[in-house]
Amino acid sequence: MANPFVDQVREGMEVRTVDGHKLGKVVSVQADDFVVEKGFFFPKDYMISCDDIAEVREDTLVLLKRREELSIEGGVLSSRGLTHQEPLQSALRLEEAERTEEAARLSLHEEQVQATTHTEQVGEVRIHKDVVTEERQLSVPVKREVVTVERVPVAAERARSDASAGKEFQEESIVIPIREEVVDIQKRSVVTEEIVVMRATEETEAPVSATIRREVAEVISEGEVEAHEVPLRKTGT
Repeated sequence: MANPFVDQVREGMEVRTVDGHKLGKVVSVQADDFVVEKGFFFPKDYMISCDDIAEVREDTLVLLKRREELSIEGGVLSSRGLTHQEPLQSALRLEEAERTEEAARLSLHEEQVQATTHTEQVGEVRIHKDVVTEERQLSVPVKREVVTVERVPVAAERARSDASAGKEFQEESIVIPIREEVVDIQKRSVVTEEIVVMRATEETEAPVSATIRREVAEVISEGEVEAHEVPLRKTGT
C-alpha cells in the first residue's frame, strides 16, 4: 500500500520527532524519501524514509520515533537505542541541543504613559458698556439788540409844521422790536476711543505625573545551580 504522506512532503517543511524535538528542515524530496538539512544534531544532510512519518501538521512532519531512538548510518536516519557504549561526546551534544530547544521564556511587561491634551473653558473676560450722564457748561457768544432813548430839541420851523399837521394832543405810540440771538443746543454722537480685545494662544510646560506598573524578574537559584544573568540587549529603534 502506498504511503499516504508521500504527496504531502514539501521542501521547507520542519521535521520533528514524536516527542517534539526539532531535527531540521526538508531541503530535497525524492520518490519515497526526503533529505533533511544538516544542523546542530548531525554534521551533514541525512535522508529519511516517508515510512517513518507519523503525521503531518500543517508545515511540520512528525516522525514515529523519539530522538533517543534515532541515529545516522551512512547518511540515512535509522532507529537505534542510546546505550552506555556510545561515545560520551555524542550524548553530551544531544543534551546541549535539548537545552537549546527547550529554552523557557518569561515576558516582562510595563505600562507606558502617553499624554494627550483637550481644550476646556477655565474662565472668561467680559467687557460691559454703560451709559452715564453729566452736565457740561459751555460759553457761547450771542448778539442782542439794545434801545437807546435820546431827547433832542426841535427847531421852531419844524414845530410849527408839525402843529399845522393836526397831530397835536393825540395819543400815539410806536413799537420797536428788540431782537437777540438765542443758543440752540444740538447733540451728535462721535467715536472718542475703541477698546480692542485680542485673544492669543501661548505654549507652556504643564508638569503631570502618573503611576505606572512594570514587571521585574528575580533570578533565584536552588541547589547546586549556577545561573548567569546576561544584560539586556538594546534593540534598534
